[in-house]
Amino acid sequence: MVTKDRKPGRLRRALKTVTHSVEYARHLARGNHFAGDISWTKPGSPPVVLAHGFMGTRGTMIPLTQRFQSDGRVVFSYHHGTFQLRSLRASAQQLVDHLGRLERELGVERVDVVGFSMGGLIALHALKFLQAQRWIRRLALLGSPTSGTWVGLAGVGTVGLVSPSVWQVLPTSPFLRDLRDAPMPPGVRVRQVSAAEDAFCPRPELLEGVDGERDYLVLPGGHSSLVVTRPFYNKLREFFDEPEPEPATVVGTVCSSGLESMPAAAAEGSPTDSGAAA
Repeated sequence: MVTKDRKPGRLRRALKTVTHSVEYARHLARGNHFAGDISWTKPGSPPVVLAHGFMGTRGTMIPLTQRFQSDGRVVFSYHHGTFQLRSLRASAQQLVDHLGRLERELGVERVDVVGFSMGGLIALHALKFLQAQRWIRRLALLGSPTSGTWVGLAGVGTVGLVSPSVWQVLPTSPFLRDLRDAPMPPGVRVRQVSAAEDAFCPRPELLEGVDGERDYLVLPGGHSSLVVTRPFYNKLREFFDEPEPEPATVVGTVCSSGLESMPAAAAEGSPTDSGAAA
């Protein structure tokens, strides 16, 4: 039973969710062609790559783009096909190709990635199966249905004959089973961020390799709230700005060659200041 003092709170949240959906639709209509700005740089911070969701456009990521840029980061938004009807595996390969081009053409060697909704599944597949850890330092899954969503049945009933992706997001899909079962590459930190009132992508289970205490977050809001409101952005910024842990000091460990072991960070090399390079 809903008490009188709780009902207004629920109504306010519902109205906010509707407002967020309207704002999301406004940015969706802007499409994939809009002026970008890579003049902002934040020394020591990799650029951010944004991957939009199903039936989305680069325009839907404008609120996140503007906030990251205002905080000093270079931002690249990635468009993975009209309406994202094709296989998520093919889109993941395209993302890897996109990251490779950023390195070849702009010298960007490390990036942080935000995958919104289906875009998170694409980025996670690239990370687990296509060696995208070569470029990805941290990955934020923003409302991504890693446990699947039955809302995909609506897509099956409309575009299922031409779209593999709508089948791949169903909770029973082999794609999602393989995605969850594959190990997380070492050295890449992943954060899952969900909206409590998300009707499109219900809260997924904690992925193996994700820290449940610090990187499994649920905030008030709906699906559109994930990309248009500041509280969700703040959790992304916090995640990407958190310093890397200090390498553990190795004492008395000798390799078979007789050389003392080096700390992992020294052995792998320091990340390039990709923001300045871009």
